[in-house]
Amino acid sequence: MSVPTVGSMTAAPASPARPPADSSDSSAHSHTPHTPEDAPVVPVGTAGIAGTTGTAPADATSDPAATSRSILLLAGAPLLLLTAVCGAFLVAGVSVPTWAVAAGRWLPALVSLVVLWPALRRPRGVRDVLVPAWGLGRGRGSRSRAALLSLAGIAVVLVVAVMTAALSDTVGAMTVQPWGDVALGLTLMLPLIPVLALSTLGEEVVWRSHLPQLLGGTFWRRSFLIALVWAVFHVPLHLTYVLQGDLSLAHAAATTAGLIPLSLFLSALTARQGSVWPAALAHAVPVTGLTLAQNAAAIDPAALWTITLLGGVLMLSAAMALAPSEDAHAG
Repeated sequence: MSVPTVGSMTAAPASPARPPADSSDSSAHSHTPHTPEDAPVVPVGTAGIAGTTGTAPADATSDPAATSRSILLLAGAPLLLLTAVCGAFLVAGVSVPTWAVAAGRWLPALVSLVVLWPALRRPRGVRDVLVPAWGLGRGRGSRSRAALLSLAGIAVVLVVAVMTAALSDTVGAMTVQPWGDVALGLTLMLPLIPVLALSTLGEEVVWRSHLPQLLGGTFWRRSFLIALVWAVFHVPLHLTYVLQGDLSLAHAAATTAGLIPLSLFLSALTARQGSVWPAALAHAVPVTGLTLAQNAAAIDPAALWTITLLGGVLMLSAAMALAPSEDAHAG
């Protein structure tokens, strides 16, 4: 069973039609990562990204201009860097290798380090600034709770993929692989998820933690904005696949659109736990409904959008069920 990487920074397809599929409650005390040299380091937040109050970080009130610059850097610089990397492979006439895709997922984290650098140079900068800004803590509750939520996130992505494939097969949009092969493939894939999460973590620390803390606002507002940014971030890679003949334009467009509901689910997962680890693991699941098709190359554009719509509705439903139930207005 073919299992390309799900969600962001998708691995290069094995065939022209294989899609690169790759999916807060108390941020009131968030700190600015742009602490001036003569000011003490302020912790990013006692509750980190678990908050759903929508209160902007300290830098949003003390220095709105600095916050705006940081948001623009985090949203735009990774896109420009990825465009440059993909452009280099295009000029060289070389398909984007899997290792480059895995490494490229850390481009957002590298930009985040630049934004946080003034505060990171201070004593305890990693503990007091980087860990909260990136949501690397355990978050709410015990380790058992964090582990259970991580497993639940992985299960949701798998269930959505299987249900999407089954529904798409039922309506005639695709023919699913034999279910015995699907079960075997999923079983063999499970041990790879923690390894793949080492790559997806480079994106999740920014899209689900650092950038949401800077944006503030309600959960759905900031999560939808980030979903759009995340989808656009993939355009250079997906377009490179198209130009190199590894992916059809219809597959690239449908796959990019499918990232939006996945992003909303990953944001909800992070907000629920107050840590990026469950989202990094869920993002690392290398399966979508489309990867379970027998012959993805034969799927026409109309069917592709049907599959994308079915999967999107299921993933959005999961995000709505998991998202914070109360969301105060932005501070």
